Order: sequence, then structure tokens, then C-alpha cells
Amino acid sequence: MDLKEIVIREDGKWYFGNAEMFRRNILNILATHIEKTEDGGYCIKLGNDINPITVEDCPFLATGYIEEEDGGVKLRFHDLQEFPLDCELKLTLKGDVPYIDFKWQADTRLSRGVYWKLSEFFDFRGDEIYIVPPGV
Repeated sequence: MDLKEIVIREDGKWYFGNAEMFRRNILNILATHIEKTEDGGYCIKLGNDINPITVEDCPFLATGYIEEEDGGVKLRFHDLQEFPLDCELKLTLKGDVPYIDFKWQADTRLSRGVYWKLSEFFDFRGDEIYIVPPGV
């Protein structure tokens, strides 16, 4: 498989050529191996194989919000990765699109539903917005 043909579109969906990649377990394997290149691009590194990919906006999209029994909160990504919110996060707005930091700065776009759910944890500090989850 030539991974150079993989594109993560602006809407967070993955494509191989013109076909949407919809098997989330495969997306999960690929997404957990995304690395940033020296030139600011992205690649998937599996073993000794390093394959560049095209990322139109950012590599990750938070689509789900999970409230845990202990009161904690996790985000679930389009690719099935989970991100526990166990510290405060700076919210980055590019225009009216919200982003958070997962592995790199502003690398995860928030879906509209996740953004509104997290808005109850917003802490406004001057011109900056922080997400302060419960228990932090």
C-alpha cells in the first residue's frame, strides 16, 4: 500500500485515493503512528516504513464526548483514539473553528457537538480561552 495516497480531508475524513476509509480500526492503527516531519508535514511511520500523507487541516478530529463514572471526561476521535481531559487545555480558534493540542499545537479540531459540550468548562482569561475539566 502506498500511503502517499492517503489524505485526511478538512472535515476529518480519511481517503485513500478517491475512496473514503471508513474502517475505524484501520484508521486507529494508522492514526496512532502519525508523526510530524521536519518540514511541518505529516507521515505515518510503521516499523522502518515512513510514508508521507496529505493533511488538509489537522490530523485529528474530536467527535465524541465521554463522561466517566469517576467524574472524568474523555474525548473520542474520529479514528477511535481516546484523549482523557486530565489537565487544562488552551482552546485555539482559527476563524470560528476550535482546536486543542493533542500531540502538537492545534492538531485536533473539535466537532461542533464536542465544542458546545466543552463550553461549560471554559475559563476566559483576557483574549484566551482555556478548557478546565472537572476535578482539575
